[in-house]
Amino acid sequence: ASGDRSALSDVLSADVSLLSRAIAAPVGLERIPVFPVENFGSAMAPLYTTLALFIGSLLILVVVKPTVSRREVRDANLVAAKPRQLFCGRFGVMALISLAQSTLMAAGNMFFLKVQVTSPLEFFLCFWLAGLVFTFLIYALVFSFANLGKAIAVLLLIVQVTGCGGSFPLQLLPEFIQQLSPWLPATHVVNAMMGGWGNDFWVQMGDLALFLIPAALLGLVLRKPLAKFMNWYVEQVESSKLVG
Repeated sequence: ASGDRSALSDVLSADVSLLSRAIAAPVGLERIPVFPVENFGSAMAPLYTTLALFIGSLLILVVVKPTVSRREVRDANLVAAKPRQLFCGRFGVMALISLAQSTLMAAGNMFFLKVQVTSPLEFFLCFWLAGLVFTFLIYALVFSFANLGKAIAVLLLIVQVTGCGGSFPLQLLPEFIQQLSPWLPATHVVNAMMGGWGNDFWVQMGDLALFLIPAALLGLVLRKPLAKFMNWYVEQVESSKLVG
């Protein structure tokens, strides 16, 4: 283009292999992993173990009744117990099951599946807190809305599959999912398991613990105003003889 024949001669007489590599890759990239991941399984473990914890918490409410029957109240001499005491006491049973369940899952990830773990203590703490928060949240839903609460929990599970950011980066997802993601408990569990910098782990654990507040309000405060509607709902469902 410039008419400089000497420049053309230099190009034609240069090393062909060197020239081809320069044309094929004019810019070289040097990758420096900040948080290196050993394998694909370890990279996907935060998503699938979080979903497993949520499903396990849901199954606890399938096996254990959320309310204390009148017979149990009479046999255990709990007639004078207040509703909030029965609510918290019943959750104590589920909390023990949840801790056993989450401990088994965390140990299975580390020692059986060989998931990459940089801090075993924080890893177990994340599982314990996640299991307790999930169980308490679902417990409050089922305690307040009966079988309808289980349906709400399943719907929440479906939303969290995509919204927690464990499979696809949130920046690639639609705007409304990006706005919804911080309001999902699974998001903070996944972020905590993925690790971070400085106090990121503890910040995510704190955000996760905040979900206990609306769950407690639902189970201890809002349950009473909803009791009349839920009694009507349970009667209608049982009269259909489709759900016992």
